[in-house]
Amino acid sequence: MRSLLPSILHGATIFAFNTLYRIVATYLTKWENHETQLSFSNSLILKRFMFEAFDCYIALFYLAFYERDISKLRSELVSVFNIDTVRRLTLECLVPLIIQRLNRKRKTENNEKKKNDNSISKPHLPLSDQAELDEYEQFDDYMEIIIQFGYVTLFASAYPLASLIMVFANLIEIRCDMFKLTFICRKPRPLRCDGIAVWGSLLTGIVILSALTNCLIFGFTSGQLMEWWPHFYTLDDSDHLRFNDNKGWLMIFILVGFEHILLCMKLLIYAIIPDVPEDVMDELERKHFVQEEESRKFEKQKKRM
Repeated sequence: MRSLLPSILHGATIFAFNTLYRIVATYLTKWENHETQLSFSNSLILKRFMFEAFDCYIALFYLAFYERDISKLRSELVSVFNIDTVRRLTLECLVPLIIQRLNRKRKTENNEKKKNDNSISKPHLPLSDQAELDEYEQFDDYMEIIIQFGYVTLFASAYPLASLIMVFANLIEIRCDMFKLTFICRKPRPLRCDGIAVWGSLLTGIVILSALTNCLIFGFTSGQLMEWWPHFYTLDDSDHLRFNDNKGWLMIFILVGFEHILLCMKLLIYAIIPDVPEDVMDELERKHFVQEEESRKFEKQKKRM
């Protein structure tokens, strides 16, 4: 328990600062007086992401590239990632459900007292119960997934198991979100959109940055690369990796080459895999063709009349 206490305090501090900055970022964005809701949302997303990413990742970057201690980095990453996953599932579903059940129980008791007092009770309306529920906030769900994606990709070489845990955690969270939308939150108003706006750009930026961070961890922090080329490295008195004389520039060149190879693979996959599947494109073209044919038939019938 003592070993988890610093990580729990770290996670609580991150949550407290993010909650505080959520209010500050909203006020700052309102003062900017954006013309459209899209520009307002994009500005707010960037502000909150920059602060929350700094707040969540700064300790990990310090351990990875200043301390250069892979064991401390892995321990901190495992603790913070797992605690954050448990915290999200608890605060998003269990706590609101308990509060809602208590409020519903209190409301039922009040109604029973009114019946005993022979007072005229209002008819039960399902819409009134729906209006009393909390509003669904999808912004926080997006932000949590982005931050979680950063934990998994930016430090993948330090904690490879995070991706597997993320899969199972997201499967559970899908069910939790479905439960939250069904029983805990008010039904959201459906809005059409053609994408996820600036969230997609943030994911792309994290993927590009992760190529650099993982290569640096691979070459400078962990001893993985030393197992391949041990004659490039030496250990100092504090067990930190050091380059041998006139070998540092060559190792940096190799790491930059690895990073460029990863980026080229990303661009290749992006070019090979289309944004819209081919069968969907065929169906859309067929639908468009049918609509044009129906429109032509209608115009011909209209001219005859």
